[in-house]
Order: sequence, then C-alpha cells, then structure tokens
Amino acid sequence: MNKIIISDASTLILLQKIALLDKLVKNFEFIISPEIYGEAVVKGKKIKSEDSYSIESKIDSGIIKVKKIKDGKRVNQIIDEFNLEKGETEAIVLFLQENADILAIDDHKAINVCKIYKIPFITALTFVITALDAKVIMKNEAKEMVRNLGIYGRYKDELIYKALNYLGEKK
Repeated sequence: MNKIIISDASTLILLQKIALLDKLVKNFEFIISPEIYGEAVVKGKKIKSEDSYSIESKIDSGIIKVKKIKDGKRVNQIIDEFNLEKGETEAIVLFLQENADILAIDDHKAINVCKIYKIPFITALTFVITALDAKVIMKNEAKEMVRNLGIYGRYKDELIYKALNYLGEKK
C-alpha cells in the first residue's frame, strides 16, 4: 500500500506548479481536508490559477482524496494554542486522524507545531531532493524545480542556494 501524505494548500500548489505532483501521486496517496480544497481549488479558480484546475482534476478523478475532519474541537484548540491558520491546522489534525505517514507542509509556524507533536513533515523543497535521491526525477529536472521554488515559494535564498549546491550547481 502507498504511503499516505496529508498536504496543506501551499505545498500542494507548489508541487503542482513545479510539475512534481504528477509524479508523486503515482507513488503516494494524497489526502486533503475540505478547507485545503477551498484554499487550493476554490480560491485558485476565482483568480483563474491553472494549478487549481489541475488539482481539481486530480480530486475529481480520485487521485487526491478529500476527507472531512472528525474532531472540529481539536482544530479550534490548535488554532487557539498556536495561532495557526485553519488550513495548516486541518492538515495537522487530518494527519493525526488518518494516521498518515507524512505531512506535506511549508508554513514555518505549522512546522514548529509538527515538531512539538512529533509529526514527520516534508516541504516542497525537500520533496524535490527526495525525489531525485529516489530516482523519480533527473538532476536537471530537480535543478529546474528548485529554481522554480525560489520563484513561487517563500523559501529563504540560502535554502534555495543550499539545495542547488547539493544538486551540483555552484553559486
């Protein structure tokens, strides 16, 4: 059985933007919450974001599943305690609810909450490196994806340079 990945909206969108999501859904089961659907698809379609239509297509075909949160109280508790946004909080609660394997998340505050709860997480940038190491993508693809994350993501320049250096590109 494929590993289960719960994703927040920003990571899902970034993976779609850099053309890595199509490769990942072949090896992992992706699950999102209704809030994340709203952020990644509904809001994206309002601004005619191509990524939102691609993500919606994956949901419509069952490649990405949308599951409801069963414990709304826990969502509110985590929002109150850690001052997180609802999407990131639902991703954390859905991870715990589904006993998932990995949480795909790029939000710094949410990553800190993952550390507190000992939730294994991965960022879009780490996905690129991991996909290369697993031979899912080629080095030239990985370099392009990292460069695109430098454009689309909210990564510090030093992280992008470190990843490019790992890929053999000197800056």
